[in-house]
Amino acid sequence: MNMNGWVASSQRVYRWLLRLYPQDYRTAYGMEMFHVFTAQCREAHKGQGRWGILSLWSRTLADVIVTVIREHLSDPHARVGLLEATPNAPLPWKGVLLVLIPGLIFFVSQIEQVISNNDWFYFVFYRAGYFLILPVLLVWVWTRRFPVWGLIPLGLLYATLWEYVQRFQLESLPFIGKWFARESIELVGTELSIYAWRYLFTSMICLILLGILLRVGVQRGQISRTGWIWLGVYGSLFVLRIVLEGYRSFSSWWVSPEEMNKYLFETSLWLGYTSLPFLLLVFIGMLFARKYEGFSFLMLLGYLLPIVIFGRYGVWNDYIPFYVVSLTVVAYRFIVALIAPVWLVRAAAIPSRQRAAAIPVAIAILCHLFLSVITWKVIAMSRLDLILIVWDPLMTAAGLGLAVALYLPGGEDRTVLSPPAVSAAAE
Repeated sequence: MNMNGWVASSQRVYRWLLRLYPQDYRTAYGMEMFHVFTAQCREAHKGQGRWGILSLWSRTLADVIVTVIREHLSDPHARVGLLEATPNAPLPWKGVLLVLIPGLIFFVSQIEQVISNNDWFYFVFYRAGYFLILPVLLVWVWTRRFPVWGLIPLGLLYATLWEYVQRFQLESLPFIGKWFARESIELVGTELSIYAWRYLFTSMICLILLGILLRVGVQRGQISRTGWIWLGVYGSLFVLRIVLEGYRSFSSWWVSPEEMNKYLFETSLWLGYTSLPFLLLVFIGMLFARKYEGFSFLMLLGYLLPIVIFGRYGVWNDYIPFYVVSLTVVAYRFIVALIAPVWLVRAAAIPSRQRAAAIPVAIAILCHLFLSVITWKVIAMSRLDLILIVWDPLMTAAGLGLAVALYLPGGEDRTVLSPPAVSAAAE
C-alpha cells in the first residue's frame, strides 16, 4: 500500500472514531483534530513507513479512549444518562446500558448455573458487589457526582455486605468482642444465647440508623401519608410474624411461661435481625430520592438481584420437577435483572414509574411465592408453615410499597412533598 493508501485508510478510521466524542466537542474541535492527525500520519509514514503509521495508531487509540471517557463524563450535555438523570424524562439508552450491566452478569450466571454443574451464580453472588462498585467509586471521586447507574451496584454491595455480616465473627471486634466470646449473656434478668445477643446488637444498630433517617425524612417532608401507612403495614407484618411463631411453638410443645417469654423475645430479635436491614436500605434510598426520585428504586433492585429463591438442585430437593424450578428461577432473575430496570429508567411520568416499580417486582415476588407453595404442597406441611414461609416475601412487598411511596409520591402525596411544603416543614 502506498503512502496515500495508508493515510487515506487512517483518515477514514479516525473520522469514524471522532463520532465517539460528545456533539459539542466534535463541533468545536473535530475539524482541527482531523487535520492534525492527517499531518501526523503523513509525517509518520515519511519517516518510518507503515511501521510509523502503526506506532502513531497505538498512541492515538490510547489517547482517544481516555479523552472520550473524560469528555463524556465532564460535558454538561453528554453526562446526562451517564451520571445524572433529567427530571421527568427517560434515561438515554447509553445510560440504560450501564444500568443493565449488573443484571446481565447475574442473569448470565443464573443461566449457566441452570444448564451446567458450574456454580457461576454463587461465585457472582459473593464477589460481584465488590467489583461492580469500584467503577462507581472511581467516577464518584473523579466527577464528585454519584452516577445514576451506580445505584444498582450500591444496593448489590449492601446485600453482599449484609451476607458477610451474618457470617462475621463478632468476637473479633476490638473492645466489644469479649462480649461475644461467651456462650450466653444475662440481660435484664434473662439469659440470652450468644446468637440472641448478636441479633440484639445488630438490630439496635439498625434501629438507631432508622431513627436518624426517619427524623431526617420528617424534617425534609419526604414521608407522605401513604408512606406512613406502608410503614405501619411493614410493622404490623413484623408483629404478626412474632405472634404466629409463638402460636406454632406453643401448639407444638408445652413450655413454661418463662420459657415461652424467652422464646418470643429471642424470636423477636431474630426477626428484627432479618427484616430491619431491608427497611434500613429503603430509608437510605430516601437520601438519593431528592436527586434521582424514582430512579432510587434501582438500589432496591440491586438488593433483590442476588436473592436465592431456590438453592442448588439435587437429590435432596428433587421432589419438585427440575424444569419448574429452572423456569421459575430464570423468570425471577430475568424480571428483576432486565425487565424492571429498563421499564423504570425509560418511564418518564410519575404514574408510569410507579407501575414500572410495582408491577415487575410484584411478578417476581409471585414467582418466589409460587415455588414456596409448590414446596409446601409436595412436602405436605401445615397451613401455618405455609403462611410462615410466604411471610418474608410479603414483608419484602410491604417494604417495596413503602419505597414507591417515598421515592414516587403521586397525587396529594406529591403536593405534600413539594418544595414549599418541604420548606415549611424545615421551619
